[in-house]
Formats: sequence, C-alpha cells, structure tokens
Amino acid sequence: MRRLNTFVVVAAFMLTAAGILPLTAIAASESQSSIEQTFQKAKQDYLQKNMNLAAGQIQKGASYMKAKAENASVKGKEALNASAKELEKLADDVKKGTLTSVKRMEETFARAYVALAADFHIKSTESWAKKEKAKAGDALDSAIKYLERGFAWAGQKIETSTNEAMKKAKELSLKLKKKGGVVAEDAGKVLKDAGNEIEKFGERISSK
Repeated sequence: MRRLNTFVVVAAFMLTAAGILPLTAIAASESQSSIEQTFQKAKQDYLQKNMNLAAGQIQKGASYMKAKAENASVKGKEALNASAKELEKLADDVKKGTLTSVKRMEETFARAYVALAADFHIKSTESWAKKEKAKAGDALDSAIKYLERGFAWAGQKIETSTNEAMKKAKELSLKLKKKGGVVAEDAGKVLKDAGNEIEKFGERISSK
C-alpha cells in the first residue's frame, strides 16, 4: 500500500511538471486520502478491541478537522470545529470503553465528511464569484468527493436527484479546471444545487 501511495504521488508530480495536473489537485487528493485512512484505521482498531489505538486515530481525525477550520470561512469554521468536538468526545468514549456500537462511529465520520464537503463548497462558490475558475473547480471536486465519502460512511443510498446533482457538479468541476474550457451558463445553478444536496444530507444524518 505504501509503495502504491508513493507511486501515485510521484505520478502526480510528473503530471504537474507537464502542466497537466495543478498542485491544488494533488494537495486535495492527499488530504482526502489521509483522513479516510485515519477513519478506516480507527474502525479497524475498534473492531479488533484495540481501544487506545482506535481512540488515538479518532483524536488524529479531530486534529485534522481543527487544522482545516483554521483556513475555513466563518460558516465552514463553525461546522468543522463542531465536528472536531464530536470526534474528541467519540475518542474519549472509545478510550473509556463506553462506545457500544460501531454505527455511532460511522455516523460521526459521515458528519465529519459533510462538514468538509460544506466548507469546500463554500470555497468553490467564493472562487467562482471571483472568477477564479481553476480554484472553484478543485474545491467543487473535493466537495463532491467528501459528500460521497459521507454517504458511504452513513451507509445510505444516494437518491436519483442527489446523484444527478453530483454528476452535474463533477462535470462542471472538470470544465472549470480545464484551461480555456467553456463553462455552461447554468454553472451558478449547478453550484447551488450541489450546496443544497450537501445541506440536505447533513440534516438527514444530524446528531441533533
């Protein structure tokens, strides 16, 4: 696995040198991979009854969310910090041995991904307003990938309307990232629809 990850990073930098893949895309990819590995390891350790190790991984996830919050918008910062607090509480419960269901862990991780998706969607919208197309495209791509991870951890099926909105967002992301690419007139609507889907899913899996 480590050898494969090294290959991916090296390949990514080769593409960057060739002007094919922007550095922001590499950073986003590594970031997504990092938090997912942390969550997967936490679940694995928990199921294997390695509570201290699992708690450590969850705490690592909380630190990741805090770091993301430092560069987030006001609204994004609030959601990311709330997720960090929830992860810290989960880590504490795991360490104490009071967590009785892996489902709660999975739903907590899903909510973390919703917070990340919402923050990157805000970044995408802000970049789009500034006519920074490449940045908007990278952020939108990250937002949708985080949303997909959220659905996976929550164990919920993606509805047809949600899937369609995500598909259009992915298509828009590719166009925005492509230098000289023509962007459809309904780009604003696609961005808005993606944001609505993130918010809707967040409400559905809310712990409140």
